[in-house]
Amino acid sequence: MGLRSPSESSVAAGRRLESRLARLRGAVTVDRLLLAAVVGLWIALYVEGLGEFPLRVWDESRYAVPARRMAEGGSWLEPRIRLDTHEPGFAVEPRLVKPPLTYWLQAGAMVLLGVSEFAARLPSAIAALGCAGLVYRIGARTYGRRAGFAGAVVLLVFPGLLLGSHGGRAAVTDPLLALAGSGFVWLTWRGRERPRLLVPAGICAGLAVMTKGVAAGVFVVAVAPVLVHSFRAYRTPWTVAAVAATAVVALPWHLYAWLVHGEEFVHQYFLTAAASRASGEMAPPPAEPLFGFMNYPYFRFALEMFGPPYPYALPVFGAGLVCAVALLGRRVRRDGPAPHADGLFLCWWAAAVPLTFAVAGGNHPWYLLPMYVPGAVLASSVPAALAARVESLDLSVELPSGAGTAVYAAVCLCLALLLVGVYAPAPAEAHDAEQRELGEAIDVEVPEDEPVYVHTDTDRRALMSLVFYGDRPLEEASSIALEGDPAVRYAIVPVENRQQLDRDHRVLAEGPVNGVAVVEFVGDRG
Repeated sequence: MGLRSPSESSVAAGRRLESRLARLRGAVTVDRLLLAAVVGLWIALYVEGLGEFPLRVWDESRYAVPARRMAEGGSWLEPRIRLDTHEPGFAVEPRLVKPPLTYWLQAGAMVLLGVSEFAARLPSAIAALGCAGLVYRIGARTYGRRAGFAGAVVLLVFPGLLLGSHGGRAAVTDPLLALAGSGFVWLTWRGRERPRLLVPAGICAGLAVMTKGVAAGVFVVAVAPVLVHSFRAYRTPWTVAAVAATAVVALPWHLYAWLVHGEEFVHQYFLTAAASRASGEMAPPPAEPLFGFMNYPYFRFALEMFGPPYPYALPVFGAGLVCAVALLGRRVRRDGPAPHADGLFLCWWAAAVPLTFAVAGGNHPWYLLPMYVPGAVLASSVPAALAARVESLDLSVELPSGAGTAVYAAVCLCLALLLVGVYAPAPAEAHDAEQRELGEAIDVEVPEDEPVYVHTDTDRRALMSLVFYGDRPLEEASSIALEGDPAVRYAIVPVENRQQLDRDHRVLAEGPVNGVAVVEFVGDRG
């Protein structure tokens, strides 16, 4: 009783199989397939070989060194660095010029994966993928999912993000800032219609502040006209909740730093990191600005978007943006501005970044990285429009359902890989590789906690990433102290000074490019 015949069992098994296949077909959507292709491209371009090249002196060492200290038991509330290029001496001091979110993420990766260049750079690489996902979502909403896919691909192969010294393959703050800030801008824009989105927008704002402090203000400039124009739409409790969310995320650490360090925090965070940079005192502009109040000649360099200087521009990207704006202008003339409000906002968002830094002070090309997200979405509208135009032609060819999207995605990927293939390789900086070799020699040869004495004539820039690989106490010493103090066993000296040392020593490592040598004294003064 209760037993089923073989035919009934076969029917039941067939139904179960059909149900599972239906669920599988429902799970494998076009969106998920396109996003999987984006992830695959990201792995090939950003994860592969991420830890092979040494830390860059500027600015990777400024973040990876404090992160290593955190991962190895140091304070997570106070990023600390042994060699602060803004201050004299070699004592381990708090580095408060930036909030700690980047250090926390890098240190967390080091705790999980071990101390390495790969772990230090992994948060930036993941942030680059997050930016690509955001571009996909914005592009899909604004111009369709084909545009979203093309925009994500455009972003990932853009040389400023892929190859730039502050891009997605570098242990720096900028990709994380671009992700958090872009999330804030887009969610705030969408919050006009869906006020609930303002709370995650506020969280993103707090994360942007915790990433790069005052520099997050560029995203406020991007949304300011929207807040003014649609202020009635934002007069809701959700706006109050958004401000509260920002404060909950960003305020505690800033209060802690101010209460504990007082004037030192104000000096580092606002004067050193913001005011002196904006005025050009810390890093003057590389060329004469268009107007005297500007600190960076963005407008004079704008034409270079159409030339091939490594690594921030290639003609295809500049031409793509121009075509996108022209296409949007044509659509606005045809339909009026209302149906294209998203596209018009993207144009302002992209333009707000260089305008802000040109006026407020911005002296490096990578400050433009926050405009990559809206720029990639705008550029994505061009290939999507071309594909739609081709499909509208009567070619007397019927393609299976979804075949057009598959062909489109394959063409985008092929073009992207071909474009990457013509990029110049990232420059191999000899001084970076040499500092890794010097630091690794110290790590092997010098016992832990044994001080290494640094000759007073040593260029501090020769030690910036060295201390990541060879983390030992550093103390400054004159030639007299190095030669006459028997307690001094290990030292870093300028190459030209080594031959003048009147004390027996052996060379542990020598770096002619950086102009320093690591020596061990093996006997008393002769």
